[in-house]
Amino acid sequence: MDLHHVIDIARPVLSDYLLKYLRSRVNILIVVDNEISLSPGANAFGIERVIRLLRDTSVGCMHFQVDVGLRSNVPFSVVASPVGTAAKYVGFRFDSTLPAGGRVIDAYDEVWCFGFKPDNFGGSDANITAPGALPASNAELAVLTTWMNNRKGGVFATGDHDYLGASMCHRIPRVGTMRAWTNAQGVPPVGTALRIDTNRPANAAEMAGTEVIEFDRQDDAVPQPIQWKAWLSFSSSPWHIRKRPHPVLCHPTLGPIDVMPDHPHEGVVFDHVPQPDVGLAAITLGNNYNFGVGVTGAEYPTAGGVQPLPMVIAHGTTLADPPLQHAKGDSPAKRFAMINVYDGHRANVGRVATDSTWHHWMNINITQIEAVGGANWEKIKRYYLNLAVWLAPPEIPRHCFFFHTLESLYSYPGIEEFHPKVNLLDAGLVFRKRLIGLYGPCWVTQFVFDWLGLLDLKLRERLIERYLLLPMPNRPIPPRPDPCLSCPPPEMFEAVILGGAIRATSAALFANGGGLEAGLKLMLEMKPERLEKYLLEGTAEGLKQLQALSAKSCEETKQLFG
Repeated sequence: MDLHHVIDIARPVLSDYLLKYLRSRVNILIVVDNEISLSPGANAFGIERVIRLLRDTSVGCMHFQVDVGLRSNVPFSVVASPVGTAAKYVGFRFDSTLPAGGRVIDAYDEVWCFGFKPDNFGGSDANITAPGALPASNAELAVLTTWMNNRKGGVFATGDHDYLGASMCHRIPRVGTMRAWTNAQGVPPVGTALRIDTNRPANAAEMAGTEVIEFDRQDDAVPQPIQWKAWLSFSSSPWHIRKRPHPVLCHPTLGPIDVMPDHPHEGVVFDHVPQPDVGLAAITLGNNYNFGVGVTGAEYPTAGGVQPLPMVIAHGTTLADPPLQHAKGDSPAKRFAMINVYDGHRANVGRVATDSTWHHWMNINITQIEAVGGANWEKIKRYYLNLAVWLAPPEIPRHCFFFHTLESLYSYPGIEEFHPKVNLLDAGLVFRKRLIGLYGPCWVTQFVFDWLGLLDLKLRERLIERYLLLPMPNRPIPPRPDPCLSCPPPEMFEAVILGGAIRATSAALFANGGGLEAGLKLMLEMKPERLEKYLLEGTAEGLKQLQALSAKSCEETKQLFG
């Protein structure tokens, strides 16, 4: 991480602390069938550009190590020094073991699956489990599921139309029911009027319906608009409702991510309601898995009375032909679920995300968008990065929070504003602004809720029910919340929690009056467990002050109206 904003005397100490105590690197294993290209090229049918983007970019404290596993019908081997974005693991399976011992996936925090097999012919579902399609075995799925559950490993998975990707993905817990993979589930086809054709017109004649929207419009610079779904919703009056997208679709400066590359025949993800435009039923939630060797359980588990459910975070739409003219023929306008996510951390398992198509990710679809640049490319590439951040096991964002708390005390404006007696709300507003600049406002909200779970699980769930539009067993389609005149806005409780953390850390380092250099010596002796204790104590103090402010405000309102 670039620390040039940190004062000189603190820079080496903070670097040492990060390396010695904290986890900031997210290790991602991208698993592809061998039909997906890993080579560079503007028209490549593959994900080389996304791999390079992840490797070359950091988000706040987090940076990404990306390796590739190639599912192919050859003996498993490890490539010592793969060239460029080539595969490190050849003949990979989810239960592959390293020559020195240990499972490959245990070295990774996230697994991203880009599946192609069984084939592109749209045949019978029997093809999915044919030996030549290399279907994920029970032994593989037992290892992967244990990793998802015990290590809280994050999983992303996508395919395309028909049953593309089903052989690898359709039996992975959560993944298999969050997205449509099989004919039995109702996958959309590659052709006919039933396809999901998101290609957009590129000129006035195509928009007017006097010229055909060519197939290769998928690789031009014009993306499709998408409809992001509200994740946070807050109203303090009947006339003003504030909404934010899910953190995966939230850009730090450009707002909601509302575009994606287009494609003439996408897949689809499941929602909690049927999708009549594409003939898809509602998601199935009651399944159990059993992969043998004791790996059994509910697909969507409950922990501490909490059962998180998947949530659609974006819908796509198609344009009707007629009046437009699509290269693949007539097709009525459709609305479909495009991206969904599952916050398994609330149930002590890993997070999951699925996407309707890998064409949102492929070189052939993004090269021209990147060449033009501007807001569209910035938003699309941030989607990729946001997924890498959001899917990470909880220890990594928590450690980044520790680090940003410390570095903010030794950089402007915290070096002047933060001290043991600082006003808690003022400190929180400054620190919150710093975190928003790095991660975006939606991530800050997500992290604060996650952090509160360490202090008071029941409080976290009450706040989630008030502020977040998350599906729950008793309300799979959350209603618009009633206005709450006395509820603090999200920015308020975020600020007091972050301010409490800052003040507690400042007190731990500077309360003895030793100054900045003495604080650095204390920092190096402060292991993460001790720092977490201070931060949670500060959080509790922030909540206490917020309760006092709220009680005072309610009393003033009571007096006002007699």
